[in-house]
Amino acid sequence: MSLLVNVLSLIVVLGVLVFLHEGGHFLMARAVRARVSVFSLGFGKRLFGFERKGTDYRVSLIPLGGYVRIHGLGPDESDVVGSAAEPEPLLPRLSRAAILLAGPVANLLSAILFIAVAYMIGVRVPAWQDLRPEIAWIDPTSPAAQAGLQAGDMVLSVDGKPVPTWRELELSTWTSPGRSLSVRFQRGAEELTANLTPRPITRYDLGYSGIAQPLPAEVPGFATADSAAERAGLKVGDRITAINGEPVRHFYDMMKLVSASPDREITLSVERAGARLEIKATPRNVDGQGKLGIPPPNPTVIRRLGPLAAMAESVRECWRITRETFAVLGRMLSGRASVKQMSGPIEIARFSGEAALAGIVPFIWLLGVISLQLAIFNLLPIPVLDGGHLAIIAFESGIRRDLTLRTKERILNVGFWLIVGLMVVVLYNDVAKNVSWDRWLPGRSHPTPTATPTPSP
Repeated sequence: MSLLVNVLSLIVVLGVLVFLHEGGHFLMARAVRARVSVFSLGFGKRLFGFERKGTDYRVSLIPLGGYVRIHGLGPDESDVVGSAAEPEPLLPRLSRAAILLAGPVANLLSAILFIAVAYMIGVRVPAWQDLRPEIAWIDPTSPAAQAGLQAGDMVLSVDGKPVPTWRELELSTWTSPGRSLSVRFQRGAEELTANLTPRPITRYDLGYSGIAQPLPAEVPGFATADSAAERAGLKVGDRITAINGEPVRHFYDMMKLVSASPDREITLSVERAGARLEIKATPRNVDGQGKLGIPPPNPTVIRRLGPLAAMAESVRECWRITRETFAVLGRMLSGRASVKQMSGPIEIARFSGEAALAGIVPFIWLLGVISLQLAIFNLLPIPVLDGGHLAIIAFESGIRRDLTLRTKERILNVGFWLIVGLMVVVLYNDVAKNVSWDRWLPGRSHPTPTATPTPSP
């Protein structure tokens, strides 16, 4: 069932976004009075459609994409995979540039609109993402511990770039696996510097530093049906303010104090629905550490904005995502980031299915993010892509003459095979992320994947 949801969600996502992209090309072509013979949703054999004013509006067999055939733009990708069309007089360079640019612009404007709509409905975000990055806990076996960072340190910058919130700090470590980062932080009245090298984890090779944000000392639930916390009378939603008289500021304070008392009764000061209670509990002894069976909370808040504020926030979000995308691309090109951080159709299908099952807001948000990525990708100066064609037009403008049709076809052919190579790498990564090859190899054990350490009291 999940596979079907993923496939259907992918078709919907690509159908909507490709329609918007090609619609941008189409509308601009109409505006400059270029001839448009085909507007197709999908590739391959024509299934059905209609013709109007010389344009065949069709739905084709393969639903993963689409195209608009605009005459006067010069050779395109169809000339690489099929027979080249008869040469036609080229449109003026300005008209060609406007048509090519209109597709990515349509995706960009759509991204801003989708994300703005999500904010108007209400986006659920981590409650701590906009807080200052004061470290609440350090995984004792993590790169952060090896770098000498401690709980209570306030991170100020990473590689010279200020990180005013947890969101910026996490992004700087997630996108830098295996890379030494210079972290400037404040400890008391001192400002210090440490070299932190995040460890690659998960199938995406994200950088794990081992630092944790302050979480509220609340009871989100119970790890087991017969946990020590539940037996003691704690309830979901209780907030622990002190243990044995020692103040508890956040979840990791509670974890530290509980861990120090295995098999020994402790007194929990609790806030419940405005009332203050004292509850006795005896943590279980698990490998010499006290455990009440309270999992870490995951507090979230809903950001709901009015139309104007939502549009402004959407523009800021799109700008932030664009900066992050180019930063990651730069790290990949320089070998400082893994290509596993790229996702292809298999991963996009999985993301689309999960977003569709999560609700309308995550799905609209995903439409916005992928639409923005399509705009960015299509503007890269790679032949076959809109950005490659725009680069050729810019070059022709510089030399004040058009390149020959033969030269353009050769450039297009190189770009086409570059894209094919990139797709092979991306598809291989998609498969590698989602398939465990060991199960088909004779004589191999079947290891259980390990997760990032998640402490709990």
